[in-house]
Amino acid sequence: MRMLGTTAPSIRTAPSTVTLSHDAVAANTARMVSLAGVPVMGVVKADGFGLGAASMARAVLAGGASELGVATCDEALALRAQGINVPLMAWLLHEGAPVAEALAADVAVSCATAPQVRQVAAAAREAGCRGIVELEVDTGMHRSGAAPAEWPELFHAARDAERAGALVVRGVWTHLGSTTPDPGTFDDPIARLERAVALAVGCGLRPMRRHAASSLAAVVAPRARLDLVRLGASLLGIEPVSAAPVGLAPAVRWTTRIVQTHAIAAGERVGYGGDYRAEHDGAVALLPVGYADGVPRSVSPGATVVIGGRRAPLIGAVSMDQCVVDIGHLNGVAAGDPVVLIGTRAGEPSLAEWARLSGTIAQEVLTRLGPRVARGGQEEA
Repeated sequence: MRMLGTTAPSIRTAPSTVTLSHDAVAANTARMVSLAGVPVMGVVKADGFGLGAASMARAVLAGGASELGVATCDEALALRAQGINVPLMAWLLHEGAPVAEALAADVAVSCATAPQVRQVAAAAREAGCRGIVELEVDTGMHRSGAAPAEWPELFHAARDAERAGALVVRGVWTHLGSTTPDPGTFDDPIARLERAVALAVGCGLRPMRRHAASSLAAVVAPRARLDLVRLGASLLGIEPVSAAPVGLAPAVRWTTRIVQTHAIAAGERVGYGGDYRAEHDGAVALLPVGYADGVPRSVSPGATVVIGGRRAPLIGAVSMDQCVVDIGHLNGVAAGDPVVLIGTRAGEPSLAEWARLSGTIAQEVLTRLGPRVARGGQEEA
């Protein structure tokens, strides 16, 4: 028997596991490459939406993506450290970012202001290389990117750095803010991007590409595909338009095991606050996951899990580390039985279902998964 205070066991376990189907990601990538008809950048930022950036990157490359995108230089360098040497772009420059190290590792970076251009040019000189840069312009989203009034200053700064031999400007790009499937909502920002590119050329630059579309625009607005599309969520099987799916395969599976079962009598309450009261005698099962692991408090009541091929509802308030499931309608359920929280198979709770119950989007559900959730290997969808 291991006594308290002794050395912890060398084999560590986790209360739940989220598994990424590499085959499904590769198939989704191939589907989107075929649909887009232009090169695809696989976006694996935020550690591959919380699922493992290197794992997701290899799957999207196997499916036909020609390059990768991330938010920060640190994320790009982490991929390089994993031996991923394809074209790679990082677009969020922040104070203290390892820009020189990224440029030396052949990572392209994005600039949205003239000071950023000068910062990257200085970093390129420090690294002893010619940095690859893309210039982001704001086309109506009012988030990242240079505002139209700032375009001349940005383009002239980039031209000067390029002529000095510090940088080469590879592209001009933007983010699209519309989240509706109406293709007309993308017309104005694309027209603005085209004006920005024309101005860049007029300032003496020769950008080789323009890009704007993420998954939604790539599906519904062919005009927005331009020279490249940047895809992330769709590669994980998240349909850009749920009412008109393009045939993507669910790629994410989250499972756990029951740790305890016990009987409950009619009238007894469950969870903090006691908001749930049993209507009849039955049984409940305890799952070792809670809101610290990514089960939002808002999903109970409403969410269901799958035990032994059948749905069972969450009841009572979700705790930080635990939640409770009503199993009164199931027979033979015991501690140790597997539970599917988010599944990839027919009849299992989907990622879209969890997003709807949480009042958010599927991407946020994934990035909410906590550090106690083990990230698994290949799982067939």
